[in-house]
Amino acid sequence: MLVRSVARNRVAGACRLSTYIRDKKSEAFRDLLRIIGRGRKLQRDYTREEAREIMHLMLCDDAVSDAQIGSFLVTMRVKEETSEEIAGFVDAVREVMQPIPRPQVEGLVDIALPYNGKSRNLQTGVAALLVLAAAGVPVLVHGADHVPTKNGIAVLNLLRTLGYPADLPPEQVARSIEQTNFGVLNIEHVLPQWTALTPLRHHFGVRTLMNTVEKLINPADAPHHISGFYHSSYLLRMATCLPAPDSWITQGDEGSIDMRPGKKTRVYQAVAGDMVEHMIDAAEYDYPDEVDLSMPVDPNAHADALRKVLEGETGPAYDQIVLTVGVLLWMLQRVTDIQAGIAVAKEQLDSQKALAVLRQAHQFA
Repeated sequence: MLVRSVARNRVAGACRLSTYIRDKKSEAFRDLLRIIGRGRKLQRDYTREEAREIMHLMLCDDAVSDAQIGSFLVTMRVKEETSEEIAGFVDAVREVMQPIPRPQVEGLVDIALPYNGKSRNLQTGVAALLVLAAAGVPVLVHGADHVPTKNGIAVLNLLRTLGYPADLPPEQVARSIEQTNFGVLNIEHVLPQWTALTPLRHHFGVRTLMNTVEKLINPADAPHHISGFYHSSYLLRMATCLPAPDSWITQGDEGSIDMRPGKKTRVYQAVAGDMVEHMIDAAEYDYPDEVDLSMPVDPNAHADALRKVLEGETGPAYDQIVLTVGVLLWMLQRVTDIQAGIAVAKEQLDSQKALAVLRQAHQFA
């Protein structure tokens, strides 16, 4: 596959393969694939090191074929990843990934919205992050383009539609965070081997381990991490493979960080190897009624709706954003309780300070 080979060759120096991998090449990938593909009686889970090895091969060895990669991803989809395997996959990706300058800020938060976006409801998470930045929390969000299976409204295309320069090189992303508290990283700049596999991912029609791993890469080594997941089966196995000392998972709308008015949303904190559950009941914070934020997969429609909220217009989207930010501020211990966080969020929207964060980014374009 030409695009994958070009991307790998461009970053060959970033791939630190073991002697075993260099000697065995595609035979090594085949041998590792057999471990999980030999049937129920003979198969076993990978160790963390084996998971790291096979992910290294997938990203860095041109001798590994697309057929082998597809077999691996689909087999893992059927088997399901263990926490050790997820940790090993993340280890490999972070070793291959080109480092980015760490922003000189205190309390940086790595935010991982689903790379494949939202396909049913308004993508309010992007506006929530701008509000969080306006409230004084430095935020790095990362993403990629055209990620399956949803192919929904994701971070990069929505920010571009809002006029934000979402394809800045890593050095300018760091500067943007230092000056505005907000930065967005297109991982094509630091992990082209990963994005080169996007066309192949479209052949499967199902999510794969890549949808999980890409949210856990924490490219700037932020001390705080918040990511959104949907499937309950993943949540409780994530405690030992989350990428920051202070890590949280939210089970928000469509697997995002969005807290839904009129509903209960689970959030989980990684504590001493366990996931501690907190139930956020929107009714306790004066949001008892469900709201309809359904919207077609049209970035212009999403951008128009968010722009109105950033200009201070109240309504269902405003309510979801301030509730979400209130919870995030509480999770990050920036406020004593969620109600206080909601008040802070409202002030950033009503004063258009969050809109100012969006506009300030144009200086980096």
